[in-house]
Amino acid sequence: MSETHIKIDNVNAYYSGNHALKNISVRIPKKQITAIIGPSGCGKSTLLKCMNRLIDLEDEIAYSGNILIDNENIFDRKTDVVNIRKKMGLLAQKPTPLPMSIYENIAFGPRIHGVKKKPELDTIVEKYLTLAGLWEEVKDRLNSPASQLSIGQQQRLCLARGLAVEPEIILCDEPTSALDPVSSQHIEHLLLKLKEDYTIVLVTHNIHQAIRLADYVVHLYLGELVEHGTANEVFENPKEERTRAYINGTFIPEFKIDAEVNLKGNECPYNFIYAKQALHNLAKGKILKVVVDSPTAITEVPRGMEADGHNVLGVKQVNESDWEILIRKQ
Repeated sequence: MSETHIKIDNVNAYYSGNHALKNISVRIPKKQITAIIGPSGCGKSTLLKCMNRLIDLEDEIAYSGNILIDNENIFDRKTDVVNIRKKMGLLAQKPTPLPMSIYENIAFGPRIHGVKKKPELDTIVEKYLTLAGLWEEVKDRLNSPASQLSIGQQQRLCLARGLAVEPEIILCDEPTSALDPVSSQHIEHLLLKLKEDYTIVLVTHNIHQAIRLADYVVHLYLGELVEHGTANEVFENPKEERTRAYINGTFIPEFKIDAEVNLKGNECPYNFIYAKQALHNLAKGKILKVVVDSPTAITEVPRGMEADGHNVLGVKQVNESDWEILIRKQ
């Protein structure tokens, strides 16, 4: 394993007495993408919130253990939380641009940290909008409200805003779950580029995204650390059966299926269009099973459904050619 950037030792977290994280100890490598994988409710986002102390903002929360970044224990009450968060950019599930112009969204953080001169701010704004792949799209409308950008552009703006305070680490909490497939691809390509200069921790329940991006993998289940290791080790030769089942898509709880649509023989985008039509006929909370045999559909149908706000419960391979995708309508 390469040089450690984040050292996590015996971390426990409790929500209203519920044991959400159980004795988590793991090392996060520097300037690599570490994917934290596992089913919904397994503690992925809670662990991420521990790293930047956003967990402090939760109600009825208690936590213990140690997380060291640059040999500084961020759980120490004497630690400057503002400084810790400056070291870590956060890319959340849904973009949250500030209610101000595109320019001011990027200048906001540097200005708080002491950059006041307009030429310096101009340079920062251009630099990080360029790094986020957004400069050419917005350079002629920097004074326009950020809310006028598309959702995909807003997410790249939020990435640029986080980078503008020059963090060491980028924390990503399901950063593409609200995006369309093309915007998701933009973000994934950016993360692969950014790992040259930043340590990236990516929370995702999309196993295919983890396979595409991760250098190191942490598998959580019900608050426990099941397995961790390099992406090659975990994906190609997992030590734990629970990890193998999760990766192969066989680790899906039993659900009552309300409708099923067989889309074998179709290609994307028709798989997604037909699945969307079938889901439209269901009531909120009902579950649709989609059967596909297109390798592209295994990624793009879940991605599109998540972008529409629905809950993808799992993707399971049933034989050599066929896959089942379970979707709960939201």
